[in-house]
Amino acid sequence: MEPKLVNSIALLKNLLGYLGDSEGQPPRLYMDLEGNNLSRNGTLSLVTVLLEPEEEVHLIDVTTLGRDAFSTTDATGRTLRSVLESSTIIKVFFDIRNDSDALFGLYGIQVAEIEDLQLMELASRSFAKRNVNGLARCIERDSTLHALEKQRWQAIKDKGKTLFDPHRGGSYAVFDERPLSEDIKRYCTQDVTFMPHLRDIYRSRLCNAWWSKIEAETKARIRLSQSPSFRGKGQHMAMGPPGWLSYNPSASERLLRSFTKEAPSRERILKVSPALLGHISAPGESVEVDELADMVRKVALRRSSWDLDDEFRNFDVTPEGHGGFHSGNSDESRDYTACDKECGYCGHCDY
Repeated sequence: MEPKLVNSIALLKNLLGYLGDSEGQPPRLYMDLEGNNLSRNGTLSLVTVLLEPEEEVHLIDVTTLGRDAFSTTDATGRTLRSVLESSTIIKVFFDIRNDSDALFGLYGIQVAEIEDLQLMELASRSFAKRNVNGLARCIERDSTLHALEKQRWQAIKDKGKTLFDPHRGGSYAVFDERPLSEDIKRYCTQDVTFMPHLRDIYRSRLCNAWWSKIEAETKARIRLSQSPSFRGKGQHMAMGPPGWLSYNPSASERLLRSFTKEAPSRERILKVSPALLGHISAPGESVEVDELADMVRKVALRRSSWDLDDEFRNFDVTPEGHGGFHSGNSDESRDYTACDKECGYCGHCDY
């Protein structure tokens, strides 16, 4: 699965035209953003797009294209901005808050019709809902990677983080450096590749009542991210919605799952010719990701071993002792190593 670097107007037009009919279920677009201090006060460097069911990853180079990345039109007048703002095209993100902050603050883009995978994971739990998880934690916990496959995944993750994580001697400025590092390309590809599978497993655990909660909270997150007071880093970013701690759908509500009915599978969109998207990567920039592609094909996400009757019970009556925390009120008593090390809860790392 070689990611295609979209770094010219012509290539962007081809990609927009290749999207075809992207409306409705199941989602066609899985997206992630990267940048140097990704926010209204930083840069937006890359928009990673996974197209389903083709399983193609495209890296839209915002550093190179600038505002043209969002204003360039295809033959039908479609732009990346119109896709992001569309109320009929579903876009799946993992934690929309900082991505929305950057899109709105830097380019005035008001995202719509977002499915927030982080909220889906939180709602699907039958244990503590006090803190959200990062994507890496979700992959670690909810995938059945074999030992060798997990080593490959971890190696790609670690190589990328070494380049951009300040705590490892890196810098987020690496996302703006050109030519783009091959390790960063792999890191971006890996981030979105697991998202469709995670969505399937979390969605299968949800009832209509929880789905309504997710939709409402996703819109609330977007509104908050566009407000002047929004802060995208810190302990508060790892806290789940307060109202979710005590929420417990009734037995009859848990049986209502009409929204999870399988939608017809999307047909693959065939390219008119092999040259439609061209060779996206510049000469000398081909990405060797055969191992990653092989690993992803083998990934099978497991359902929890809990019974369906237990699946939606709320076990937050005594939240301490769940979610990787020791009992006690002080921060010193909390076992942060048992939580997602990237969630930002302890305040010692970027969210």
